[in-house]
Amino acid sequence: MPVIIAATDFSEIGNDAVNYACSLSVELGASLIIFHSFLVPVTFSDTPMPVIPIDERQKIADERMKELLKQTKLFFPNINISGKVIYGELFDDLEEFIENAMTPDLIVIGNNGDISLFLGSTVLDALTSIKYPVLAIPAGCTYRVVKKLCFACDFRHINDFSPLHKLVALTQLIPAELHVLSIDHNWKPTDHETSEISLKIHTVLSPAKPQYHFVDNPDTDTAIKTFIESNNMDWLLIIPHKHSFFERLFHKSHTAELIHKSSIPIIALHENIN
Repeated sequence: MPVIIAATDFSEIGNDAVNYACSLSVELGASLIIFHSFLVPVTFSDTPMPVIPIDERQKIADERMKELLKQTKLFFPNINISGKVIYGELFDDLEEFIENAMTPDLIVIGNNGDISLFLGSTVLDALTSIKYPVLAIPAGCTYRVVKKLCFACDFRHINDFSPLHKLVALTQLIPAELHVLSIDHNWKPTDHETSEISLKIHTVLSPAKPQYHFVDNPDTDTAIKTFIESNNMDWLLIIPHKHSFFERLFHKSHTAELIHKSSIPIIALHENIN
């Protein structure tokens, strides 16, 4: 059975992401773990002190999780849903929890426009730092059956093909059309068709039966958004690695533009980490 982890800070955006994860779990026949990590605010003085005791903060978080689980199970009675509350940093807690539990097929978070998430972490941090597939759900996005996946790919700078294998596995989990989008400027079709990397990409992705799209545009993020809107894509898939247009795209100004204005979920697939 597939496993989905939905991380929430109990905000409206976080709980909207939980609802999206619930609907996705129904569609995939997956079990769902609702995950919350918390830190205790401290006063800034010569001797920093917690505003409230850790035990009290734990109790509050446990009660909020209990209420969220109650409401979620009421609306989604056929899903195997559980909750987990841990003290600490979100990313560290997730990694530790996963290592001691099970490998998730997806980690779902709310996309709040790349402002502070979980006391200082951002959506960009989650997309680039968590080594498991992370699905960021934009505010106000309601679930719809996933029919079209847009994979934004830089054909010139893929050195590790492990994310492509993960992408093929994802299309087996979610039987949607795969559209591979390559954006370049002054490109030549023969470059994409005959290069060694391009041939390797075609070979690895062949089980997913993708459709390929090549766009000549110097403005990468605008080209991505235009393609998504024009072709009614449901999810945007990215590989946030170095030496690609996503390294440039993840510059702060581009990132804020892409994440803040994204109307569809964004999923990050990572290279293997040694």
